[in-house]
Amino acid sequence: MEVLQPYYELTGTAAVTLMGLLFVVIALAAEGLGPDDKRMSGTFLTPTAVHLGVVFLIALLALSPEGDRLILPFGLIAVIGVVYSLVIALKAASTDDAVGALFHGVIPCVCYVGILTAAWLSMTSARQAHLVLRAVSALLLVVGMRNTWAVAFEVIRRK
Repeated sequence: MEVLQPYYELTGTAAVTLMGLLFVVIALAAEGLGPDDKRMSGTFLTPTAVHLGVVFLIALLALSPEGDRLILPFGLIAVIGVVYSLVIALKAASTDDAVGALFHGVIPCVCYVGILTAAWLSMTSARQAHLVLRAVSALLLVVGMRNTWAVAFEVIRRK
């Protein structure tokens, strides 16, 4: 597990840093938000913060002394994440934003299925479970970077 520690430290730190950037962008844009923008924030801003929070939570759980035996929390995170991501994908699709639906709902849903797979794999092989968790963390982090960039760009475009 010590070999994996730097990886989880880096992904957790990156996720929290991106969340901080997202909150700065939201604070800068808050005064100019209209009613449609506030509705859209529930579809696009909140999921980005949630997915980055999950990357941080994965890092926290994996770095805990019981990290290899935390099957239930990872499974619970996965089930909640799949449902949440499907709801967000449907909301984004209703706005005719296929790219938003992909990056805010579909890809994260695949990631949460990966977390569920890691929880299942951890019953037989902690090494394989961590391999899947690392891949999921990386993908959620990339999605979070893309979504944070998209939000920042949209704020700049509207000003």
